[in-house]
Amino acid sequence: MSSSSNNSNPLLQVNIFSRFFHCWLSSLITKSHKQGILHLDDLYDLPDYLKSTSLTNKLEENWLNEIKRCPQNPNLIRATLHTMEWKLILFGLLLIPLESLNIVQPLLLIYFMKFFEPCSTMFSWQAWLAALTVIMVLLCINLILHQYVYRVVMCGVQMRLAYSGLIFRKVLRLSSHTMNNFSSGEITNLLANDANKIEQAHYFFNYLWVAPLQVIVVVFLLWHFVKYITFIAIGYTLVLLLIQPLFSRLFLHLRTEVLKITDERIKIMSEIIKSMRIVKMYCWESAFERKICHIRTREIIKTTLFMMCTCIETVLSHSYISITFLMMHGTMWSFDMKFDTRVFTLSYVLVNYTRQSCINYFNFAIRDLLNYMAAQKRIRTFLLLDESERDNRLLSTSFKDIVEIDKIDENSIKQTSQVICNLKQAQWEKNGKFSLKNIIFDAHPGDLICIIGPVGSGKSSLLQTLTGEITYFDGKVRLYGSFCYVPQEAWIFSSSVKNNILFGKKYNYKLFQSVVHATALDIDFVQLSHGENTLVGDQGVMLSGGQKARVNMARALYHDADIYLLDDPLSAVDAKVSKHLFDKSIKNYLRNKICILVTHQIQFLQDATKIIVLDNGEMVQMGTYEELLVSSTSFTQLLENINQHEQEQQQPLSLLNQQSMISSINSETDNIDEEDINSLPKNLETKQKGTVKWNVYVSYLRAGVGVILGFLLIIIIFATQQAIAIYSNWWLAAWSNDESHHYQNSINCIGTQDKKNDRIYRMNDIEWNTYRNRRFYIFCVLVSILCFLIFLRTIVCQLICLNAGRVLHNKMFKRVIRCPISFFDTNPV
Repeated sequence: MSSSSNNSNPLLQVNIFSRFFHCWLSSLITKSHKQGILHLDDLYDLPDYLKSTSLTNKLEENWLNEIKRCPQNPNLIRATLHTMEWKLILFGLLLIPLESLNIVQPLLLIYFMKFFEPCSTMFSWQAWLAALTVIMVLLCINLILHQYVYRVVMCGVQMRLAYSGLIFRKVLRLSSHTMNNFSSGEITNLLANDANKIEQAHYFFNYLWVAPLQVIVVVFLLWHFVKYITFIAIGYTLVLLLIQPLFSRLFLHLRTEVLKITDERIKIMSEIIKSMRIVKMYCWESAFERKICHIRTREIIKTTLFMMCTCIETVLSHSYISITFLMMHGTMWSFDMKFDTRVFTLSYVLVNYTRQSCINYFNFAIRDLLNYMAAQKRIRTFLLLDESERDNRLLSTSFKDIVEIDKIDENSIKQTSQVICNLKQAQWEKNGKFSLKNIIFDAHPGDLICIIGPVGSGKSSLLQTLTGEITYFDGKVRLYGSFCYVPQEAWIFSSSVKNNILFGKKYNYKLFQSVVHATALDIDFVQLSHGENTLVGDQGVMLSGGQKARVNMARALYHDADIYLLDDPLSAVDAKVSKHLFDKSIKNYLRNKICILVTHQIQFLQDATKIIVLDNGEMVQMGTYEELLVSSTSFTQLLENINQHEQEQQQPLSLLNQQSMISSINSETDNIDEEDINSLPKNLETKQKGTVKWNVYVSYLRAGVGVILGFLLIIIIFATQQAIAIYSNWWLAAWSNDESHHYQNSINCIGTQDKKNDRIYRMNDIEWNTYRNRRFYIFCVLVSILCFLIFLRTIVCQLICLNAGRVLHNKMFKRVIRCPISFFDTNPV
């Protein structure tokens, strides 16, 4: 996003009025209305206190301080509280005037209703004043509510960004051994699922202390109007609150079980996609499809149990008002107590208020708090995983072993780049079978060290030891200066070739051109229709293995590091390109750098300043090419073996690369307009705007239970449940109204009445009791039907969604696993 003055955030400059009413967003809303859609450049720049970097830095600092304070059991919650400070509690103070006005509102409404009573003595100006006050109270409630929601949501978003940033930074520091035991799917689950639980925990947190205060006030008001009947409503509320911790524990247990199965499924799916060539080779698509479906079925079963508990909780919550009124009015009916419309109105508002605060918000707060506890526990476990050993760059080797910067001898830091390796032993796992042993060498600027040896001798493991990926080692390894590591398997992300080379660094034309020439990519740019701006990866062209290797090499050269660790980058290209890369890139471009090259190309060994021979993880020889030839016959035998192995494995790379290039160019030419050569093709990515089309909903219903049946079920159940809910409330209101009129008749306060009320006035005691009994029994039936319909509505909708998710997931996985291998080459994981 641009940081120009045109995009400066007006929030930092506006007055209090604009902040309170969010008027500073009016220009953005106007632009959206005129353009029909907003682009990234239209959005305002973020203030510094909302940027993810500053938020992550603050949380990371508190987390590291927590590790120093308690290395054995660091507390992520305490680090979070230090990061948030008291903001969430301070924002919660807005709830005090908000909830006070919510209680004042029904009292004003009761006062206003006195004006419409037959024997009312209230003046009209008093009624107008009461009505105006009710309107002003509603306005204030909405203003304060939106301010509170805005601030609490922003606080939650900030913590989610901080947690996400902390997870991202941890991923970059994880060792290869740890990454092998922790799949990318589990990391995605932390970011997509657990980080959202961190945000959601902020929404209702303040109701943990606000809701009990509200209950006390509601009890006082109900006691004033209905006396002992208050204990019925409070007793039922307490029963639901006591049941809630049991539900919360059950929810936590079921969610933990579901997440375990989800992690298992995602891990296996990631492994399948990564090993797709082997799956295709042995035609294992159907077998793995059945395995994933079986795991998904287990996940659905656990989710169904979770859903059933959710349905029961939903019924108790949504039917709270009806059941409470049934018990209150039933008690008043059984004891022949009088109640009128005002009592009904006040009770309805206060009970609904109690349901919203205690049954809903308080339960949500407990549920989100328990979800937060589970989420932070999983994130904490991830943050305590072992990291790469990078003490040479003054970074911590592990969260469990913090290196104190002030204790490091600054004189030990070299002014020039240097590599020192005095490795006694290194292995991927403790007590592992394979280990590197007795490797001692050093390197200085201008050195080209070639590492050779048989397959499986530990050449790549040695480079990963230098980068700090191997955790368990004994000895001293130091890299003084910046370094670049070029792996065997090239990594390309979906963007232009130019962006793949720059990799976030600032564009320098001369440097870029020299790097492109050194890696022989200038020839490819001539043949590609959009040159360096050609899209690769998703919806772009497919590069050959040799092209990917050279883009990978160019990325490292453009980085301009002091030390280069090259893991056999010449094996993916043919002999001619291999010679060009060695001469132009390694010998010429990196002539003043430290270059450690793993290679099987024995023709380049003569140019090395030092050769290291590995066998079974141990350095058996080291010296120049001439020294090794003269001093050892085994070196000559090793060269012959390597040469023979290369000839057996040699493929006609030049022909394959040429065919791949031709197919890439042809596929690109078919989709790209040749007139726009100097810019990125914009028709490769499409965007949609507007509302969601109806066929999306139709497809979802078809996957769930069928279009016609699903539509009828949803319409009939929802309409019936809503009709019964409205009718039960109307029935109770009419009953209260009849009670009020009958009570007015008993005190001889008769005004102009309709025929129905006149009939109620004329009822004797027997007729009146019969009438009340009929009212009560019908209300009991309505409440019972309402509870059943709420449960049926919830269970049907969740079953439809659950089945739709299962069907769509299976279809998606079936489509993905049966895609051609070119799809996975174009969209690498």
